[in-house]
Amino acid sequence: MKKKAAITTYIIMILFMVGLLAMLVYGTLYGRSSSSTADFTMSDAATLGLAIWAIPMWISSLMLMKALRLRGTLHEKQNKMLIAFPAIACSGFLIFYLIVLVMMIF
Repeated sequence: MKKKAAITTYIIMILFMVGLLAMLVYGTLYGRSSSSTADFTMSDAATLGLAIWAIPMWISSLMLMKALRLRGTLHEKQNKMLIAFPAIACSGFLIFYLIVLVMMIF
């Protein structure tokens, strides 16, 4: 993948993730509170979207690192960490949903 395409894809992924985070914050602050546990609110949908978005975010991050040909110097390791940070944040939501799924099974 070329540098320009990798950067463009990564930026689109970041913008989508920021939109989901904004939806999560809006749903948490201004969404209606659910008195029943069966209600699926906007913040639940945003959290699920962020959990599902973790996999494409990791793919985009790894493709960007490959396109930029980052090696092992200290500054390049810092760049790798900065590139991977949004994917790590999405992975937190994914781990949360996996824990919830395991709790529902047992």
